[in-house]
Amino acid sequence: MEIESRNTESVITEIERPSLSSLYGRAALGAARSKLRQGAGPRTLPKQTLLAQHPGVSAEEAESYRRLFGGEAFDGAHRASLPSVLVHIIGFPVQMALMSQDAFPLPLIGLVHVSNEVEHLRPVRVGQPVQILVSAENLRPHRRGTQVDIKVTVLEAGADPQAALGAAGTAESAVLWRSVSTYLSKGAQLGTEISAASGTTENGSTAVARSKDPKSFVPPTKTATWRLGSDAGRAYAAVSGDYNPIHVSQLAAKSLGMPAAIVHGMYSAGRMLEGREPENAGHRWWIRFEAPVTLPGTVAFAAQPQGANTMRFTGWNPRKARRHFDAELQLP
Repeated sequence: MEIESRNTESVITEIERPSLSSLYGRAALGAARSKLRQGAGPRTLPKQTLLAQHPGVSAEEAESYRRLFGGEAFDGAHRASLPSVLVHIIGFPVQMALMSQDAFPLPLIGLVHVSNEVEHLRPVRVGQPVQILVSAENLRPHRRGTQVDIKVTVLEAGADPQAALGAAGTAESAVLWRSVSTYLSKGAQLGTEISAASGTTENGSTAVARSKDPKSFVPPTKTATWRLGSDAGRAYAAVSGDYNPIHVSQLAAKSLGMPAAIVHGMYSAGRMLEGREPENAGHRWWIRFEAPVTLPGTVAFAAQPQGANTMRFTGWNPRKARRHFDAELQLP
């Protein structure tokens, strides 16, 4: 089903809930075709927003997430609403569906997750049906290739998706959660015309500030140590369904230019947020990724209060003093 949005050029296309395994297979075929050959493939983003209905996170899925991070039970007494990263997980297949389309100008295999910004506006309960809207924006040049932002909006079941794409503030009460994920396609040069088309600079238009010079990084006072086994990528994949080869296979990771398999960026986000997000939502956070965490590996971690309602997080390699990520949580 296609719906022409009243207040944007984007067309809303409703799809069946996608399967990540089939999407990765399609992505592998797309990589083999090498869409970025000179003069081949699209050079602009599709003017399309995908819409998928989701029946809600089951009690079994919530329990699998709880076991992964060692959190409290989703039993209604300890907690009932979903953490932000679990909401991200149910929206991720729709992101993948958009990025694996022939009309998407960047190859899915090899995309590097650069950052995430999340607004968790209202609680999402276990078993609560939702709608997921996904679109792409801000295709822009980067010194190492091309970046793009993928916007995800999670709505109440039955809410009008057209209103969610309208003017700011329209149907805001129906929005439960939204995010912007930024990805980098290394070496993909689509031409300088995309800068003018998107109206952005190399830094993009998101609120996450550009990382400081890695050489200037001074590790903060460590508050925890994460020891990640070689199976950490597979453990997150079993919960999320995200079996990207770069996270679960040493050989595949090396073929894509990594020294070893790397942990999912959202694993780091989920672990840093565990036990720190408010039950009633109303918070926002961002995370910015630098050096990947290779597996097996050890991450030094710091959680630092910045006043009454803000927490800063940093993860780094304790041997090389190289930052893996920095992040911030803003409480209501």
